[in-house]
Amino acid sequence: MLLTALLLAGLIALLCILTACALHSQFGALPEEAEIRRFQTLPNYSNGQFHNLESVHMNVKKLARKPGFFRFLLDSSNAPESELPAVRLTRNSFASKPGEFNVTWLGHSMLIVELAGRRFLTDPVFGNAAPVPFVVRRYCDSPLPREELPPLDFILISHDHYDHLEYATIRFFRNSDVPFVVPLGVGAILRGWGIAPERIRELNWNDSIMLNEIRITALTNRHFSGRRLGNRNRTLWASFLFEGGGKKIYFGADGGYGKHFREIGTRYGPFDLTCLEIDAWNERWPHNHLFPDEVIQAQMDLRGKRLLPIHWGVFDLAMHPWDESIGKVRSLAEQKRLLLLTPKMGERIQPESARTTPWWTSPSPRDAELTKKEN
Repeated sequence: MLLTALLLAGLIALLCILTACALHSQFGALPEEAEIRRFQTLPNYSNGQFHNLESVHMNVKKLARKPGFFRFLLDSSNAPESELPAVRLTRNSFASKPGEFNVTWLGHSMLIVELAGRRFLTDPVFGNAAPVPFVVRRYCDSPLPREELPPLDFILISHDHYDHLEYATIRFFRNSDVPFVVPLGVGAILRGWGIAPERIRELNWNDSIMLNEIRITALTNRHFSGRRLGNRNRTLWASFLFEGGGKKIYFGADGGYGKHFREIGTRYGPFDLTCLEIDAWNERWPHNHLFPDEVIQAQMDLRGKRLLPIHWGVFDLAMHPWDESIGKVRSLAEQKRLLLLTPKMGERIQPESARTTPWWTSPSPRDAELTKKEN
């Protein structure tokens, strides 16, 4: 009996150690002292943290919508009732030569962008959005498996949150030669996961680089960072401008509304395509994500020609039905006569000629079972 108890205790201890090691890997490394000393000379860094240009506040007096935190652990009541329509893709779905101006939305903030004959990937997350596998689960699988990704000219990571930066995906690319573009401090995480330092380009707000004939500029955003308790804002968050072939794409990533949108629009606009987050807004964190009306205002501030909603359709992050945000944004866009692009996940579009539909409104049985492969 004593031996059995000791064996059980030893097994439990071993499981705890393995879990702790796995979590430590998922958390990622933090910037080293030499990097921190360099950060201290920057205007958006002080007291060991990066800072927004406009303050960000939590409103804890606001009541959280049900089911609250438990939506991360259980099947969400906000999830779609049936499988979402999608265009299933493989590596063979992509031409050997990338297009001049095409975008494939893979769900949430993951895009495959083809610009000026180059192809790149943004915020790739193929699994759940947490350091343990059963938390913040997806509504649906990615239309393109990680192993079927086409050749890429670079990968962009906008910030270190789990729904934008995934350990398994970074490890998948550790033995490749694909470059990464990240905000300041995120390079430390990538290096700790096996990415060679020479493959990483770290940018502060308003820094620009030329990479494989695409000009990439990191721009201001109003958000925060952190992958565990105690390391909030130790790495930077950013939005990005991509320029190539006479086209401009604004990738907003995550972030609440602020004066920076008008400033970016004045300095860098107009944009041929703007990719703006539309989900995860909540009255308790009013400055971290865009509310539907703020999405529309940001689009006008940016002087965007066409709006592609991102950061929706995959995770329950803010306690409202999965299609509430897109429905509101669509209605507001129609009122303002803004061009809104709403492709299905996996649907490749040419933004200047695309004619998309509100596929989420009344999905037919045929759409729900859509598994066709794009040629």
